Amino acid sequence: MDSLTALWGDFLVFAGVIFGILRKVPDVFWAALIAAALALWGVKVANRDNARHFMRQLRHDKDEKAAQRLADLRRDVYLHAIDQFVHASSYLSSLPTADLNKADAAQPLQGFFAAAAKLQMVSEAKTSALVSDLIGTFSALHFKLIGAAQPIQQVLSEIDFYTTLCEGAVAEQKRALSAIDQFVPSGNAESDEARRRALDLALDTQTKFLRDHSEMRQALHVERHALHGEFVKSLMLGLQAINTKMQPIMVAIRRELNIDSQIDVYADAVSEQQDRVAGAVAELMAQLDDPRQAPPRTKPASLENR
Repeated sequence: MDSLTALWGDFLVFAGVIFGILRKVPDVFWAALIAAALALWGVKVANRDNARHFMRQLRHDKDEKAAQRLADLRRDVYLHAIDQFVHASSYLSSLPTADLNKADAAQPLQGFFAAAAKLQMVSEAKTSALVSDLIGTFSALHFKLIGAAQPIQQVLSEIDFYTTLCEGAVAEQKRALSAIDQFVPSGNAESDEARRRALDLALDTQTKFLRDHSEMRQALHVERHALHGEFVKSLMLGLQAINTKMQPIMVAIRRELNIDSQIDVYADAVSEQQDRVAGAVAELMAQLDDPRQAPPRTKPASLENR
């Protein structure tokens, strides 16, 4: 107990000495020390705030750059997809005369499907679903139009065949006429008459062939016209359905690209345009359904007997 009292007394003496020394320090020194401490604390607070602001700025810049990269990527992909859509639509209209046996016959359609797949990867979920629906509609229309185009191609092949026959008949007809013009009697009346009849028969035969082949080719052209009318009807109705599905996709693309702030105005304009297109398609359907039907193709009797 005595040791603790002595220790406490020594501490008080030491504290008194220290306090005495501190009292001898000028007030100016304490003021400077306090000012330095306050300045140091202020610097630390400022540095902490600056660091926080700098980190927020870095995160903001990172988000802005990511958003800009996504916007640039979307713009390139979307514009390319629209371009491929136009090419694919043109390809569908050319199916009746397209050579479907070529390896790259469906290249425009493949380009559209590839561009649409890229669009689905970078677009929002709603836009991606709309594009998926469009791809399905486009594929169904493609197969339907191929079925409608094959009879047309068959008729075109037959037209080419009869055109070749007509050209051959014309050549033989010219050859017979030339032989008749260059006919020189031999002095033998019976022989000359036989030769003359043979030349006349050859001319009549080729003339008849030319007439029959021309009639058959004309009938094929009438049939091709009727088939092409049915193809156009399927094409226009299909494209009308596709354009209807394209309307919300175009609106979504413009919204994602922030092209303008008047999306509703654009949507109304597109809807009005669709109404005009629907009216034009209905008018075209009425024209194609004209009661003037193509007569059935009949093979000339001379060709049936051949």
